Amino acid sequence: MPDYVIPNLLNAGRVLKLLASEPELTALQISRALGIPRTTVIRIVNSLVREGLLESDERHLYALGPALIYLGMRAMAGVDLTGLAKPLLKQLADQTGETAHLAMLSDEKSLLMEVCQSPLPIRAGAPAGTLADLHCSATGKVFLAWNFRDRLDDYFRRTMPRPRTGRTIVTAERMAKEIALILKRGYAVDEEEFFDGIRCAAVPVFNSRGHVTIALGITGVTQRLTRGRVAECAARLKAAAVILSEALGHRPSA
Repeated sequence: MPDYVIPNLLNAGRVLKLLASEPELTALQISRALGIPRTTVIRIVNSLVREGLLESDERHLYALGPALIYLGMRAMAGVDLTGLAKPLLKQLADQTGETAHLAMLSDEKSLLMEVCQSPLPIRAGAPAGTLADLHCSATGKVFLAWNFRDRLDDYFRRTMPRPRTGRTIVTAERMAKEIALILKRGYAVDEEEFFDGIRCAAVPVFNSRGHVTIALGITGVTQRLTRGRVAECAARLKAAAVILSEALGHRPSA
């Protein structure tokens, strides 16, 4: 049976994989990259757009669509990532005294998938299901650093990020410097950039291909989650992230 295949279904899969590595391409660019006739590509992408697997804009650029988020989460259900994360989040909350959370990159936003509140009476943190902009959240900065660092200008031009506080980074130039620091130390910090008086730290979780679409973070009030505590808390986050990364099949290169 494996010899019986539908060529255009195979080509549709190739289109999706191409757009996973090269977001926003025209039909002609897809045709040239894959060696598929342009008319065939147009039929494929139109079908994928109709099913929500791709989306397009007025520039006739194609990108991965929102339906893939659902499919991806269903695929991840076999791993039960949130089930694995819950005890780790509880441990992080107990160790740091701050709210711990698991986030996923979703349509150029950071989506909180699971949250464990701080055990202390004065706490900070958003509920599961909250969407945060990438430029002003710690988990969002993780996603920018590992997924958008080579196309920051395009990201900032398209999204036109607005300041949430007086500390929010709203230019590609400043974010490029921030990302260099994030990659150097291995964690991101939201320095009261989303809400005044609230500080966050986050680290990447790697999948089997070394990609980052999941992040672990903590949130706390600045009086308690001081700059001096961030590195210590980040070390705990990194240890938990290693466990989740291994569960997703990640094996660090030697």
